[in-house]
Amino acid sequence: MARAAGVRNEPRGDGRLIPSAAVRLRPFLCVALLVGGLPLLAGQRVAPVASYRISASWDETSKKLTAEEAVTFVNRTGHTFREIELHLYLNAFRNEVSTFRRDDRMKKHRDDPAWFGTIEVNRVALADGTDLTASLGFVSPDDGNPDDRTVARIPLPRPVPPGSTLTFRVDFVSKLPRNTVRTGFWGDFLLAGQWFPKLGKATENGWVTHQFHAATEFFADFGDYDVTLELPASMKGKVGATGVEKETIQLSGGRIQTRFLAEDVHDFAWTCSPRFEVHRDSFSHPGLPNVTLILLLQPEHRSVKDRYFQAAKDALAKYGTWFVPYPYPVLTIVDPPYGSGAGGMEYPTLFTGGVSWIAPKSLPSPEGVTVHEYGHQVFYGMLASNETDEAHLDEGINTWATGRVMKETWGNRPLEWKLMGVTLPFPWLKVPPEGYAGGYLDAQAAGLTDSMAVPTFRQLGWDSVKVNVYSKTQLALESAARTAGNDAWMRIMKSYATHWAFRHPTTQDFLREVHEVSPTVEAALGRAWQGAPTYDYAVESASAHRLDGPAGYTGEGTSLKFVPPKEIKDLPKPVLWESEAVVRRLGDGVWPVAVELRFEGNHVVRRTWDGSDRWVRFRTTGAKLVSVTVDPDRNLLLDVNVLNNGRLVEPDSRPAGWLSHRLRFWGQNLLELFALLAVTAGGLP
Repeated sequence: MARAAGVRNEPRGDGRLIPSAAVRLRPFLCVALLVGGLPLLAGQRVAPVASYRISASWDETSKKLTAEEAVTFVNRTGHTFREIELHLYLNAFRNEVSTFRRDDRMKKHRDDPAWFGTIEVNRVALADGTDLTASLGFVSPDDGNPDDRTVARIPLPRPVPPGSTLTFRVDFVSKLPRNTVRTGFWGDFLLAGQWFPKLGKATENGWVTHQFHAATEFFADFGDYDVTLELPASMKGKVGATGVEKETIQLSGGRIQTRFLAEDVHDFAWTCSPRFEVHRDSFSHPGLPNVTLILLLQPEHRSVKDRYFQAAKDALAKYGTWFVPYPYPVLTIVDPPYGSGAGGMEYPTLFTGGVSWIAPKSLPSPEGVTVHEYGHQVFYGMLASNETDEAHLDEGINTWATGRVMKETWGNRPLEWKLMGVTLPFPWLKVPPEGYAGGYLDAQAAGLTDSMAVPTFRQLGWDSVKVNVYSKTQLALESAARTAGNDAWMRIMKSYATHWAFRHPTTQDFLREVHEVSPTVEAALGRAWQGAPTYDYAVESASAHRLDGPAGYTGEGTSLKFVPPKEIKDLPKPVLWESEAVVRRLGDGVWPVAVELRFEGNHVVRRTWDGSDRWVRFRTTGAKLVSVTVDPDRNLLLDVNVLNNGRLVEPDSRPAGWLSHRLRFWGQNLLELFALLAVTAGGLP
């Protein structure tokens, strides 16, 4: 039978990796990594699914990219594809009725045409020249919005069965908006993200091609990119992009052509500005691959150049040791102009940082954003989970990991106060860098709207997404770490990152890794993520009563006698106490907790409680109970009310006495001040 034009058959791989260079040499790599190990993925390849060869020309006047791309899709699933689906992300900025712009946070800049952008597909054709342009249509699989054009569907004349390859070409023009959210221009600075038609994610059930939502990001297959850009000559040497720069050619008419190659990535972004200062450094660390560091720096930020590099090195070392080594030869750090709104965004092998006007070394800026955005190279770049449905697997896990890196590397930081856009430090007030306090307040304020089982793009709004994706995940993960024990938890995290790199893991995949080490913690974490529970453990009561002996009637028959309580108390023997404590679960969230019973003589007894019942009672006989505390180590950071976590058997009047003395002191001083002012105003008698 003749082979269909544009489709060729080839032996199917193992579903995810090329067998001859399998990245997941699981037993060997697990041992190597747990020992402290060998560079992961060095010299190995990921089986490409969606690869792109793109040529684009940038017009700085019209802010348009005129481009063509050749896309190669290898069907490594068991599904037969009868159409292709393309992300046209820039159409989110096309008009005010797109799904992206309907979000309340995006309803701005209506009167300035510079804030709008589009991506126009002029032609789609197979490798044999078969024109598919007329069959292109727009679909809205998420919300049915007929005005949204961020997903295009194109029926194919011939299906693409498992193990086959499809090659097609797209001619397109992208009009970039003024920088907003994740892409665009700002003066002569350009950040081109989500700028080309990109295939949806191929799965066993067909395409996963979500619309562009304001609160969610991306999901795509791995592949290879060969991208050639034609730019003004003023950009020569001032271009950064995903992958490695291969060559730059001088063209006529004041233009240049620069080419970048990237392997084993699922997206491609680039940036340029004639104002960039280009700095280079290198990273090396025992057991980790060497990496070339490129910093594209704004001239006014020269004072933080070394801080950018050091933060990137610290992140490469910590994430590489704790989770998975960085496998690419180069890492590009982009310092965007202040006020451009382009800071803090990640793409494969490239991310944007950011620094405030005032950046004393006591404030972790640009360090904090550098560490966080590098962390996305692991959980977004390499693990590549579905950020539209389960954004917590990237943003949430990375927020937790960022806090860990910042704490170990920089320790506690000064309290910050923002005044008119300027961040001012208070060096005499230190706060932990993990951000648990802010996350705790966020979780209380908006934590009851949605569970994480609800796909991220379907959640109520940004407040719900922010809590579930960032705050709640960070608090849940740190609670799990404290409950399981730090060493066990870090083994879980390394196993997860190692086993699932380049495999698009889900929440269930993560929970299975947790289960291997601690089924109890896995169950608790699963409940936290699958529902929207409220956690509130409280000490209901605490009491202690003397046991002086059997006062009252004792004996039988003729030996029956009455012993008055006073006589029992007067007997010279050790005094025993019967103590009782009741701890309750006031919320619907279940988490294993410890209960600490403290007795006279500073004797402490700890009991464990799985937290599943509504209450538990503890009774002891012996020393007198002094206090009861539930979750004394503050393992459960999701608890919404820590004020009810402890109780004294007998009230302690010392704090109230101290406070009343201070109030009387200051009250007296205030009255004396009023008297002095009155005498001064009226003159001396």
